[in-house]
Amino acid sequence: MADSSLLPALMDYVRFDADCAVRLQALRTRMEPYHLRIVDRFYEAIRQDPGASAILQSEAQIQRLRSSLLHWLEGLFTGPYDEAYYEKRSQIGRVHVKVGLEQRYMLSAMNVIRTGLHRAVSDSASDGLGVFEDHSVIDQICDIELAIMLETYREDYVLKKTAEAESLAVMGRLTAGLAHEVRNPLNAAKLQLDVLRRTASKVEDASTRRKIERRTNVVQDELRRLSLLLDDFLNLARAQRMDPIRCNASTLLAEVLELRRPEIESQGIEFIEDIDSVSCVLLAERDRLKQVVNNLITNAVEAVASSGQPSIQIVSRMLNDDQWEVAVIDNGPGVSSEVVRRAFESFVTTKEAGTGLGLAIVQRIVDLHGGGAKLTSLPEGGTRASFWIPIET
Repeated sequence: MADSSLLPALMDYVRFDADCAVRLQALRTRMEPYHLRIVDRFYEAIRQDPGASAILQSEAQIQRLRSSLLHWLEGLFTGPYDEAYYEKRSQIGRVHVKVGLEQRYMLSAMNVIRTGLHRAVSDSASDGLGVFEDHSVIDQICDIELAIMLETYREDYVLKKTAEAESLAVMGRLTAGLAHEVRNPLNAAKLQLDVLRRTASKVEDASTRRKIERRTNVVQDELRRLSLLLDDFLNLARAQRMDPIRCNASTLLAEVLELRRPEIESQGIEFIEDIDSVSCVLLAERDRLKQVVNNLITNAVEAVASSGQPSIQIVSRMLNDDQWEVAVIDNGPGVSSEVVRRAFESFVTTKEAGTGLGLAIVQRIVDLHGGGAKLTSLPEGGTRASFWIPIET
């Protein structure tokens, strides 16, 4: 339960009294014809920003969110502005934490709403401007709403981040022990397997030799999978701090693609590059960003394994807000909305032998660089995985 005692304090602070409530409720009929226009502008702004649009996973979700925003707008002018009102409005901040929308977007989102409401007050007035008191009460209720959102966002965000920090600390301790206890016997097992394979190659009976080879191949695959799992644990635990340097984004990306292209094309996968010619400088850890690109490409390669005409497209571009974005697009079967929603959580995977840590590592690294990541299931089939980080200015 949110602390509803905050509401009277907020109302006092912005001088929102009973007369203001009556004036706001009197605006309801005038404002209703403009609600849809405000909602359209709101989602137009979200779609134009990669960080904000990352919460949009499907058209069905967008329609639900649009309906919720319309209902929220109606509630602004309905009242009563009491404890129940506060509790209902406080859910918005909690939802933003749950879907991973960063706090700064609430400020810009409220500005879009506020501007739309002021325009509606003016457009619905006989003089095309509206009276000062109507505009003032719009500002008062928007300030109150924003304060409630930020307060409840802060409460839930702190709890979430504390839990994440504790989880990472535990994982770090477990990983240190795991690396010590598993790496040495794992390497020893690999060496003994190599000895066994060489010995088996000298067996004269072909049938027996093939049986031994099949069994050693199974063991080798399992050892490789265990080694990859251990590497993923180590990478996730280590991705908590960084030592960035200035580096050229285009050069970094070119190095990764040059390395991966022969391997990908050898599997019969069409490899398409759509690289922005504009060069930019990043303040980043080159190896970690390479790991991000490699993880996304590896996921795409695995996704198109069963496609009739598999293809992977690499896209890079500069975004309007001085951020560099890289997207990896595949024509695989796509993923469900549930997987999209939880894709960047640890241990979430659709692969039978997957660790579920690849995208979690991606998220951790781009977070450290002040960026974001997004997974989208495309309507025409396939998946678009992207990340973006700020450039050095």
